[in-house]
Amino acid sequence: MINIKPLLEQVQRTQDTGPSRYYKVRMDRNERTHPFSAEFVEKIRSRIDSDLLVTYPEPGPLYDKMANFLHQPRDRLLFHTGSDLSIKSLFETYISPKDKILLHRPGYAMFSVYAKIFGAQAEVQFFDAGLKFDYDEYIGRIDGTFRMAVMENPNGFIGTAPPEKKLREFVETCEENGVLCVVDEAYFLFHDVTAAEMVDRYENLIVVRSFSKAFGLAGVRGGYLISRKENIANVFKVKPMHELTAFAILAMDTLLDHQKEVEVFIRDTKKDLAFLKKGFNDLGIETSDSVCNFIAARLGKYIPVIEIKEILDKQGILIRRPFEEAHLNEWVRFGTVPVPYEQKVLAVVRDALEQKRRRGTDAEV
Repeated sequence: MINIKPLLEQVQRTQDTGPSRYYKVRMDRNERTHPFSAEFVEKIRSRIDSDLLVTYPEPGPLYDKMANFLHQPRDRLLFHTGSDLSIKSLFETYISPKDKILLHRPGYAMFSVYAKIFGAQAEVQFFDAGLKFDYDEYIGRIDGTFRMAVMENPNGFIGTAPPEKKLREFVETCEENGVLCVVDEAYFLFHDVTAAEMVDRYENLIVVRSFSKAFGLAGVRGGYLISRKENIANVFKVKPMHELTAFAILAMDTLLDHQKEVEVFIRDTKKDLAFLKKGFNDLGIETSDSVCNFIAARLGKYIPVIEIKEILDKQGILIRRPFEEAHLNEWVRFGTVPVPYEQKVLAVVRDALEQKRRRGTDAEV
C-alpha cells in the first residue's frame, strides 16, 4: 500500500454512518428548521430542466446579483462549494508548513483540520467554563510571528459575538502586524455587525460566509469570501474549475430573488430563540447570550445529557453531544426549532430534573 503524506498521519476524521437526519426535528447542526414556502420550492423546481443538468455551471449572473445584494463590487467576491472550501482555499493560498495560526475554541473544526493538513502550528485560546472569552488576551497575542489569525463573528458553538470594538481591534492588530485576518461570519444576517464594512480600510482582511445558516440552504453547499480584489485574485488561483454546481447557483439565485423567505425565517428564529432561552432559564439552567439560531445550555451540570439525548432521539428530535473540551462538557448546543418542538424538549428536561429531585428526596429519607 502506498503511504500517505506524513502530515496526514496526524489527521483523524470520522465518517458519518449514522441514521438519516431527513424528516426529523434537527436541533443538532443549526440548519433552517422552518420549511421554505411551497411557492419557493416550486419556483426552484420549475427552473430545473435538461440544460441545467447537462451544461457546466455558469455563475456569472449570480456574482452580479450577490454583489448587488451585498453592496460590494463583484471583484471582491469568490464563491465556493460551502464555506469549508472557502477556508481551505485560504490555507492553499497563504499557509505553508510551520506557519503559525491563532485559533479559538470552541470554533469551527475545519480550521484545526486544515491546520494539520497543511502543517501549520496552531495556537489556541479557549472560552472559559462559563463561556466567557478574554478578547484582550487573544488580540494581545497577535504579533508578526503569526501568518493567520481567526475570529468567529458570532461564535458557531456559543452564539455570542465579539464586542464591535474588539472585532475592530482584532482586524486592526492583524493589519499592523502583517497577519492574515480571517473573520468567519457563517451566521451573517442573524447578527448585524459585520467585518465586511472594514474591507475598504484593511488590506489583510478576509471575511468568510455561508449560505447554510440564515439563508437556510445547507443542502446546496454554498459559501463565499469577501475581501480586497487583490486578495480575491490570489485566492482565485487555487479555485477548482467550477466553484458551484449548477443546482447551487439556481437555488442561491432564486433565494436572492425571494428574500422574504430569509426575512421571515430570521424573524421566526428570534422568537424561537427567546422562547428556548426563557424555558431553560425558568428551569434554572444557565444559557449563552446567543444572537444566532441556537443556544448553549449548561444542561450537564444538572442531569446526564446522554439520557436526554436518548429520550429525544426516540421522539425524532436530534440534539448535539456535549462540547468536547473537558472544561466545557456540561454545555450542549441546541438549535432553535418551532416553539411546539421546543416545548417538547423543555418538557423532557423538566421531567428529568423532577426525577432527579425525587431520587434525592428518597435518598434523604
